[in-house]
Amino acid sequence: MQSNRFQQYLDRYLGIPLCGMLSLFCRRVSRSYSPSPKKILFIQLSALGDTILAVPTIRAIRHTFPDAEFTMLASPTNLNYLANCPYIDKHISFRMPMYRLLVLLRREKFDWAIDLEHWPRLSALLAYISGAPVRIGFRTKGQYRHFLFTETVPHIQGRHEVRNFLDLATQLECPTQEFTLEVWCGAAARTSVRETLDQEQISPDIPFVVLHPEAGRRGEPRRRWPEERYVALADALIARYGVQIVLTGAPHEASVSEAIAERTQHQVVVLTGRTDVNQLAALFLDAALVVSGNCGPMHLAAATGTPVIGLHGPTNTAQWGPWSRDAGIVRAVLPCSPCLNLGFEYGCQALPDGTSPCMHTIEVATVLQECDRFLAPVLSVAS
Repeated sequence: MQSNRFQQYLDRYLGIPLCGMLSLFCRRVSRSYSPSPKKILFIQLSALGDTILAVPTIRAIRHTFPDAEFTMLASPTNLNYLANCPYIDKHISFRMPMYRLLVLLRREKFDWAIDLEHWPRLSALLAYISGAPVRIGFRTKGQYRHFLFTETVPHIQGRHEVRNFLDLATQLECPTQEFTLEVWCGAAARTSVRETLDQEQISPDIPFVVLHPEAGRRGEPRRRWPEERYVALADALIARYGVQIVLTGAPHEASVSEAIAERTQHQVVVLTGRTDVNQLAALFLDAALVVSGNCGPMHLAAATGTPVIGLHGPTNTAQWGPWSRDAGIVRAVLPCSPCLNLGFEYGCQALPDGTSPCMHTIEVATVLQECDRFLAPVLSVAS
């Protein structure tokens, strides 16, 4: 879950005591209480990447209980990503007023509540408040959130999150045989993106590469590769392969993309802030390659099947690397990297530009070499 420091403070210092107190009223109910659930609630409050990586787990549970009604409680961005997902029947927005949310959760009378978060106490509290007699979630070291679950699975540090999520399905005795990620962007998103590319004079006859400079939540750029290196990479890709370059990001990330575009020797197209999550997926589907730091869009690119290169400094590639056969990884080389497990435990202070020191150890030449691995077999070197 993505969260600012104040929310983290409240979640920890208010959430932990609440979880402990409410656990005194919990009844440990086995799955025999509801062996064939009619209504299942999934909770994934904000992190797009986590939602994408949880899809194999949701799919496995859906295949085991095809007649159950599946509801997802999540942020608007996550719900937008899942708008065309065949495994989810109903959506509940986490952004509605809290009193309305709590009333709605109680009224739905869920049989099972499956918490897909790793550390927040809030999601565990919502699972408890839903009244679902069977509640399953992660038992994460040092987070004291598992008291409110009737069943738990350990969250294993350093293990890929796709496999951690699949442990939830295994605990529920659901076969887990399909590990692939998915997107369902829809025809309207694909048409919209192609019209935008045409308006920006992106030729359909020349491959384009997407650079997604930002990496992480708002106001936390420590996973971002330095802007000047994206500038150098864009110029090198254009010079070497004659590709077109498209920059992407959320609306609040526009200044970063615009600063990069202003400094490149060649013209690039800035679509930052101009695509929703499904349009971004549609854009990735048409791209020759995506280069990004570790963030939700990196996982979205992996889910499309388009080759993606993930740039990792604070984050553990074994746990958060792009889940795709057509993926490359470039790691930082400082001995303290990686320092993150749950996403907020940075081991050092940010530099003046907001980035982490480890991201500065990733050289342009190294990233370009990884790009060559995907582009050289299909594109000729520009003369």
